[in-house]
Amino acid sequence: MSDLYGRLGLNKSASADEIKRAYRKEALTKHPDRGGKKEEFQGLQEAYDVLSDPDKRAYYDTTGQMPGSGSGPGTGSDMGFGFGGGGMPDLSAMFGSMFPGGVPFFGQNFGQGNGHGQGHRMKAARGPNKIHEIGVGLADLYKGKTFKLNMKRDTLCSGCNGKGGARMESCNSCGGKGFRVRGQQMGPIMAMTQEACATCAQTGQRVAEECGVCKGKRVTESESVLDVVIEPGMKEGDRLTFVGQCSESPQFNTPGDVILVIRSATTDAGQWVRSGNDLTCEVQLTLAEALLGWGRQIERHPSGRPLHIVWKNGVVREGEVLRITGWGMPVHSSGKLGDLRLVCRVQADQGAWSEEQQRALMSVWPTWIEPVIKEDSVVPSRPLA
Repeated sequence: MSDLYGRLGLNKSASADEIKRAYRKEALTKHPDRGGKKEEFQGLQEAYDVLSDPDKRAYYDTTGQMPGSGSGPGTGSDMGFGFGGGGMPDLSAMFGSMFPGGVPFFGQNFGQGNGHGQGHRMKAARGPNKIHEIGVGLADLYKGKTFKLNMKRDTLCSGCNGKGGARMESCNSCGGKGFRVRGQQMGPIMAMTQEACATCAQTGQRVAEECGVCKGKRVTESESVLDVVIEPGMKEGDRLTFVGQCSESPQFNTPGDVILVIRSATTDAGQWVRSGNDLTCEVQLTLAEALLGWGRQIERHPSGRPLHIVWKNGVVREGEVLRITGWGMPVHSSGKLGDLRLVCRVQADQGAWSEEQQRALMSVWPTWIEPVIKEDSVVPSRPLA
């Protein structure tokens, strides 16, 4: 998903008025009636729909995801290199239960305030996680590696404690409750639901005097450093979890986790193929080597050690796999090593044999019978290069 701010030509610190002006300006040129592309205009509308809504914008700024695109708090995914977020917590829930006959029964806190005109804010206990894929070379997965990863992170504004204003007053839209109640008739039953108040972002209060530090954003951007430790023998798909390192948000009591998913990013992936704790490498052999024996210096083993291989144990067939113990990948947290599998590829094109060479080969295979060309025999030819 592209950056919503970028669609409007803005940055993350843009005010609500700037967002509105940018949308109007872009809509004039990108509307299909004015020669614009339908897809671009829809993307523009999508960006404005999210960024003009305080609730949706706060969620997008916190998670990097479109509201409603995930599967719930504590989950998330991102296939790009930047951090992505997870599911949107469900802020609409059935209130209470129904007695027979369709009479609604509400819990004791339904619609009640805190004694001062303020209701219970619908605030999720924990924010969604952010999942980030990180490329690690095969040599680093063999030896292990530690490094620091810098990331940007929102924290609750210290100037207003995440309220957005130096002075607050009760929200007129929800009566200071932080939510609004909506009834829907379903036959003889009146179903009551509560939904978050977008005007006050569920706080029950609105800004009477804007905070001078965060300018009403409720959060400020800061740098966070993660100490990443890749242990020897880790595999593709292993996860490193940094608890509570996601952005803070007034919508959540505690931030979610940052999860790094290991992906193989080796430049010599064509030479080495990893399968579990084993490594596989192909060896190209001439026909003479396959018949008489061979030696090879294998370069760029992920351990960094030189690997000289000698084979003198008979004929090697095309596709045959030879195994060398202890030259695979480390077995995570065990101190053991996997094996190296050598797949032999025999190149049979040796050119024309001399009569002397042919006689020598016939002496090796005395049971060989020379083919006889008959009148109805078909003789193939090699294709042109």
